[in-house]
Amino acid sequence: MKKLLITSLVLGSVLMAHQAAAKSPMDYSYAGIRYFDQRLDDADCSQDGLNIYGSLEINADLFAIGSITDASGNRNCGSETMSAGIGYQTLFGADGSLYGTLSYENTSVDHGESDSGFVGAVGIRGFVARALEAKVEVAHHTAFDGNTVINGGVVYWFNQQFAATGDVGLGSDVSTIAVGLRMNF
Repeated sequence: MKKLLITSLVLGSVLMAHQAAAKSPMDYSYAGIRYFDQRLDDADCSQDGLNIYGSLEINADLFAIGSITDASGNRNCGSETMSAGIGYQTLFGADGSLYGTLSYENTSVDHGESDSGFVGAVGIRGFVARALEAKVEVAHHTAFDGNTVINGGVVYWFNQQFAATGDVGLGSDVSTIAVGLRMNF
């Protein structure tokens, strides 16, 4: 019995050390809220609102993502969007990760026809300074005849759990700017 216990402890320690050595420094278990301002070129309107989003690590490589967005604007503009999906991340350099996500989103517009579709994204996240994280991402949304967006963002970490965020998205039909708060858990 003692041998089994010692063997289990040694094996567990080796596996944990291997996992810790290969783990990305980026945390994929977080929740956040952000205020955004958005310009929709096709609808010739501007809208703003809140976006609540989150990510949850499933294991060292996989994570689940989701978000809820509520926007209102001029010219009968406004919508509610819900999305959920899964992502994969891998170590990229010493201080970053390369990731890809596939989500399904449903957008219910206030006036007009709603639509649903898939969102595929690929990006890089990493620390550019001690408390400053940056990301660059390319995403393609299939809803509403499609929209490809280049997203950039920064995260300033007050400590290991709380941060302020800033994001910019430039797309074929939509441009967005956002500020918010994020919490790791």
